[in-house]
Amino acid sequence: MRPLATLGAMPSRVVAPDRLLTGFGLAMIGGAPLWLLATGRTEVTTSADVEASPVTIPAVVVPLVAGMLLARLVPPRLPALQPAVADARAALTRQVAGLSTVAVAFAGLALLLGPGSVWYGPVKVALLLGGAWWVLRNWPAPPPGGREHRRAVPGRWYWLGPVPAVVGWAWLAYHSPLTGPSDLSGYRAYDPMVLLTAMLLTFLTASVLEEIFYRLLLQTRLEALLGRWPAITATALLYAAMHTHRVGTGPLADTVAVVLMFNGGLGLFLGYLWSRYRNGWAIVAVHGAVNSLTLLPLLVG
Repeated sequence: MRPLATLGAMPSRVVAPDRLLTGFGLAMIGGAPLWLLATGRTEVTTSADVEASPVTIPAVVVPLVAGMLLARLVPPRLPALQPAVADARAALTRQVAGLSTVAVAFAGLALLLGPGSVWYGPVKVALLLGGAWWVLRNWPAPPPGGREHRRAVPGRWYWLGPVPAVVGWAWLAYHSPLTGPSDLSGYRAYDPMVLLTAMLLTFLTASVLEEIFYRLLLQTRLEALLGRWPAITATALLYAAMHTHRVGTGPLADTVAVVLMFNGGLGLFLGYLWSRYRNGWAIVAVHGAVNSLTLLPLLVG
């Protein structure tokens, strides 16, 4: 029989910080649509454009979930990024801290500037491009292993693996019965060349620049330190934070919930695509489709 004095010293299970981070992030993102539904919201606006049409909550959630499931199943097994070696962890941790600080600073400045500010684009380029360059130059570290992981992914899956996930997500998000009719009347007042120029600038500063910063630079380093899902979740939360200023004028809780559901969910999808296939073209294509796909009929019609 164990002495009574030792009964209080029974070993307890301690949840690792990386699991806490993953659980917290997934609960926030996954709970956001439930919150909106519980408060009576059935439609949301996922863009700061006053011309943008509202969409139903299933039209946001279902395509993202389906896209991640298809990425998981095609193929069933792929190599994962190897953890960073012990000698590289301290240097990579400094880089992650620096890049995360840049991400938080940009989210805060974007919120102060507000949507439509002429300074938003220059500040984004200065921080996400210039800030990342400064961090990597002044706090050098061994490569986190992304290139080796890319070479470990068979060529056919590098090119073909993302296709079902990207096509399935795009069809469900933009062409399936979930979406309903899209009202583009507000955009028709703009000259096609103005729209095309805006789409090109958005593609370069959002689809390309954001994916380089959040996925290629930040997430890859977090994966080497923490593993796949803690890295994807942390990056998705930082990615969602930079969009808080862009959506909604209603109650703060509703605005945060919309950003977590749409931008946080999109961050999970993009992050999982990047983690599985290391195909930068795929994540840029998805990001570009989010920003511009609905407007293409105005340019080709």
